[in-house]
Amino acid sequence: MGDGERAAARRPKRTTTLRVVEQFAAPPELVFALITSRDGFLNAMPPGVEVLAWPEHFGPGEVLDLRWGAAGVHPVRWLAEIDAFEHGRTFSDLQVRGPFRFWRHTHTVEPHNGGTRHTDTVEFSTGFGPAGDLVAAIALRGAFGPRLRRMHADLERS
Repeated sequence: MGDGERAAARRPKRTTTLRVVEQFAAPPELVFALITSRDGFLNAMPPGVEVLAWPEHFGPGEVLDLRWGAAGVHPVRWLAEIDAFEHGRTFSDLQVRGPFRFWRHTHTVEPHNGGTRHTDTVEFSTGFGPAGDLVAAIALRGAFGPRLRRMHADLERS
């Protein structure tokens, strides 16, 4: 299956989409390098995320194998496949195994005002209907603030 076809085959009829846009002073190639690096990924994640396997060559078909033990709760295994990839511009990771009924996270970088516009688009379904998705969306939105601050700090050090 090609870019996005696997996601379309797995996508339930109803999903929720969360979009977060952030401006970085760094050039797009640095932002893209950060979001596709193991260290950049780990630093951007909330506490408790452990990388079990990271692709040697980040690209289509590669798998991210994670374990997340949020707030001391039973650790959740999360496998995501990179199902779309355009080097230096965008990639999407599609949950193969994890806590959501459906999860696809698209990361896009583009030149903007002498820096970079970074857009996270998360399409998901908890499997618990609109109320479950609303609770998840509120939690996800709250997690993006600290993540983006850590990304800014990493890019300033670069």
